[in-house]
Amino acid sequence: MIIRVTDTSHAGEARRQAAILAERLNLGERERGGLAIAVTEIATNLLKHAGDGTIVLDSVGHNGSRGVRVIGMDKGPGIRDISGALADGRSTAGTSGNGLGAIKRLSDTFDIYSMPGIGTAILADFWPSRRSSPDSSPLEVGVVSVPLQGEEVCGDGWGAKKTAESMLLMIVDGLGHGVMAEEAAREAEHVFTESQTDSPSSILLDAHDALKKTRGAAMAVASLNVERGVVSYAGVGNIGASIVSPDGSRGMASHNGTMGHQLHKVQEFTFPWDPSNLLVMHSDGLNTRWDLKPYPGIWSKHPALVAALLYRDFARERDDVTVLVARNRQEAGAS
Repeated sequence: MIIRVTDTSHAGEARRQAAILAERLNLGERERGGLAIAVTEIATNLLKHAGDGTIVLDSVGHNGSRGVRVIGMDKGPGIRDISGALADGRSTAGTSGNGLGAIKRLSDTFDIYSMPGIGTAILADFWPSRRSSPDSSPLEVGVVSVPLQGEEVCGDGWGAKKTAESMLLMIVDGLGHGVMAEEAAREAEHVFTESQTDSPSSILLDAHDALKKTRGAAMAVASLNVERGVVSYAGVGNIGASIVSPDGSRGMASHNGTMGHQLHKVQEFTFPWDPSNLLVMHSDGLNTRWDLKPYPGIWSKHPALVAALLYRDFARERDDVTVLVARNRQEAGAS
């Protein structure tokens, strides 16, 4: 869910929506209280320091547990002294002694990225008290998936799952936007979830058959084997995908066509994977001229924060937008 924060009433709406999501996911009273503080502080900061901004609320999960992820982003003046702003109890927006330090302390995962003159993005996760064992998947995956402004449903979709051999990652973009695009995206997600193969091309062929009853979609699947250092990739339609490192970017090509209607060719490509790499996949709601080079220190940030920055700075704003970022899992406490 996305909330555009342009006045104080939107801060209250963000808090209410966060409470609804927390109740649905059975978060405890302590976690709900921390979530309310986080959303209030983030929304107030957006208004006070940037004039406006965006909050994204989503559910995240691993090993059967579900939590709430809050991402706040703006294009304001940025934070020059992040260490000072994170001092516990210091409110950067004049709220009741909460501040970014309290968000960091109360949340289970916290990350922040800010550049003077460019803006700030903040991530905070809240999990149930009785959380299952830590995620054993070899990758950290972060996603921002947002419908076209004015639409209640998103015609994009995505998936990520661990198999015996690799991690499978998928992006789908139903043609157009609205309910019919959403129908195609949900069908593709279902095929991806139920698939028993590690082969991106096989998953696409199965999805093509399933999508014949829908409007159709663009879709791409990547299979990433961390131990072997290999990415296998296949795509149809206008899905962007790149392997990015501090030294440059390597695009991964999709073939022309429409899943469910015109499947001219499915071809699987293989690329080397280095532990320092990021994998970025996105729908065509993101401008293809995105570039991470102007963001110093971005390589150490949570993938969801990277996805949020790409969305904030490169979304076309005339279509649904989905950005998926993956990297090798880092040690706990690294962020």
